[in-house]
Amino acid sequence: MSFNIREYLLLLGLALGSATMAQKVTGKVSTAQGEALPGANLHWLGTTIGTATDVTGVFELDPPATWPASLITSFVGYKADTLRLSSMPLAPLRIMMSWAVEMGPVEIVDRVAGTRLDSRSINATEIIGQKELKRAACCDLSESFETNATVDVNYSDAISGTKTIRMLGLDGKYAQISLENLPFIRGLSTAYGLTLVPGTWIKDINLSKGIGTAVNGPNAMTGQIDLCLLDPLSEPPLFVNLYGNSQGRTEANVHLAQKTGQNSGNLLLLHGNLFQQDMDQNNDGFMDSPRTRRFNVMDRWMRRTDRGMSQLGVRYVTDDRRGGQTAMSMNRPEHAIHAGEPYVVDISNELVDVFGKQGVIFKKDPSKSVGFMFAARHHDAASRFGRRRYTGRQDSFYGSAVYQMLVGKGSDQLKAGASFQFDRFEEAFMDSGFARIERMPGLFGEYTLSRGPLTMVGGIRADANSYYGKVVSPRLHVKYDLGPLTNLRLSVGRGFRSANPFVENAAVLASSRQVIVQGPLGMERSWNVGASALHKFKWLERKWAIGVDVYRTEFQDQIITDLDRSPRTVAFYMLDGRSYATSVLTDVQVELTRDIDLKLSHRWYDVRTTYDGVLRERPFTPSHRGMASLAFTDPNDQWRMDLTWSIFGQGRIPYTLANPEAYRLPLRSPAYSTLSGQLTRILGDWEVYLGVENATSTLQRQQIIAPEDPFGPYFDASLIWGPTNKAMVYGGLRFHLDRRSDKPTHTP
Repeated sequence: MSFNIREYLLLLGLALGSATMAQKVTGKVSTAQGEALPGANLHWLGTTIGTATDVTGVFELDPPATWPASLITSFVGYKADTLRLSSMPLAPLRIMMSWAVEMGPVEIVDRVAGTRLDSRSINATEIIGQKELKRAACCDLSESFETNATVDVNYSDAISGTKTIRMLGLDGKYAQISLENLPFIRGLSTAYGLTLVPGTWIKDINLSKGIGTAVNGPNAMTGQIDLCLLDPLSEPPLFVNLYGNSQGRTEANVHLAQKTGQNSGNLLLLHGNLFQQDMDQNNDGFMDSPRTRRFNVMDRWMRRTDRGMSQLGVRYVTDDRRGGQTAMSMNRPEHAIHAGEPYVVDISNELVDVFGKQGVIFKKDPSKSVGFMFAARHHDAASRFGRRRYTGRQDSFYGSAVYQMLVGKGSDQLKAGASFQFDRFEEAFMDSGFARIERMPGLFGEYTLSRGPLTMVGGIRADANSYYGKVVSPRLHVKYDLGPLTNLRLSVGRGFRSANPFVENAAVLASSRQVIVQGPLGMERSWNVGASALHKFKWLERKWAIGVDVYRTEFQDQIITDLDRSPRTVAFYMLDGRSYATSVLTDVQVELTRDIDLKLSHRWYDVRTTYDGVLRERPFTPSHRGMASLAFTDPNDQWRMDLTWSIFGQGRIPYTLANPEAYRLPLRSPAYSTLSGQLTRILGDWEVYLGVENATSTLQRQQIIAPEDPFGPYFDASLIWGPTNKAMVYGGLRFHLDRRSDKPTHTP
């Protein structure tokens, strides 16, 4: 068989045409600064052919039927880009997008500030970055909120040295504390878990106020505190932080990062804490903080590709604390009767965590993805307060699968999935034992609708708890953009949680109060409704950000911890009446100069609970709290200075008038303020810092009732409303080794 020239050319043209039609238009979408834009939408004008970029900003798109053609690229907050192509491109396209409205100096403040008020998230969210975490001696998570007004930090009692937090006026147990959206501080770790997370391990803390979204879980009743750990792929090979303070506490952190492949890395995190001083600053015969030995290690592996992300982490913690009466106090005449049996505080925690994630982007449709997450924990806890002993054991497992896809033209999104939570608790207090097993499968769905400036996220959860029954939790979030830097938000939803009242109220064990459990205790349920406004602008040649939040939490079911029935008892029972918390926060951030930032905050609380039929103000919750924070950074970023002044209003103290006069406390705590500051010198890879906490030595003088008789009927170290330590000076150094030998990698 033979071909003439005309037939040959015809077949060649058909072959080339077929090859061309089989080709894909590829490329990458990024910002003008080179940052990838995952989830950007692309389509050919006048056709239904479209796609979305993957996590690295890369896309692959079928060509149009005819040339020339216009490629439209869009992404929320950016100007739509139109690229006119006359023929099939011979190389991958490089599309760079710019903001829809030119971001003025206000947005620059948002990038460099230690705390950022997020204008893009559906929730009212504050992002606490590493810069903010370094402003205080945040050796652990409980000390990471000293310069933040959204979260209040308090001591739980006068002898364990444990700090607790409150959010929207309620105890931290009502906020969902998660590790990159995995349940983290819950169950037995509620009491001491904040002190078991080193501050240097944290890259960012996302504080989302109000009810959480349906996908992130059911327990965010007042908000979510989501911890974002350091990234193995971006951390330097070596980081060291050494810390010491005037009270004798020393800490060390060592981070070791290494690449295990082009797109994978491993990060080993080591932490040690040692405190061995008998410190008694108010001279009541008891250590203000227990002697402590703590070791914390985590190994985290991560791998990222164009198709998704994988990670696996393992953590081990051992924590031992020994406090109580000081050796010197036992020589006092008034303590002679107890010389043979000192009041000793022993607290120990040992836990193992294993967690992992796997995300997959669909190869044929990058607008669809599925993610799998799991977390497992074993936790042994034990404590002794004098003659009172508590032991607890927790075995937990959590798993979830989430499917998400873009809907319509890519402006809407659908998320749906399932979760499973398993918990086995074994607890013993004195001569009583408690045990329960909870299995809780759940289904959830969430739809995000975006129409111009309006974004709505509606979701619902349905969970079936084997111990407490079924719960349905609807959620709705609305965000309206009056402008690119002005947002209004509304949220409403229902949340719930299982409680562990003994470990969650560990402070009352540091007393002689008789423990009363009245009736069966059930699950806690509440509704939360809130509104917030955020406005960023330029005024008087200065950059400003103003945020106002109003939230209300109303309980349907709640376990009441009643310290008012009698100063000699603590009663646990289910709510019979009203219980609510109203919170109003005003935040103002302003860049006074290019080098000085000022942050002013005020929070007002109205928190009330029904105790034995009487609606009372919740104890230890001041109605007003104010904060002024000043941060200075010199133009060369070689010196940093920070000052924070915190003001606390009066609060109610539980009823003690039934005690003899010598063992009574006033009905209300006085208003007080504290001052903290830090100076940091940066020398290349080294940072040297020196700071002071509570520089005014503000102190709650009477921290313990009847300290001379710790086994008597009136002893109580749990009524703490203010600082338990005087001024403390600290210092330390940080060192990091850069990846100087790394070569940049490029996505083909």
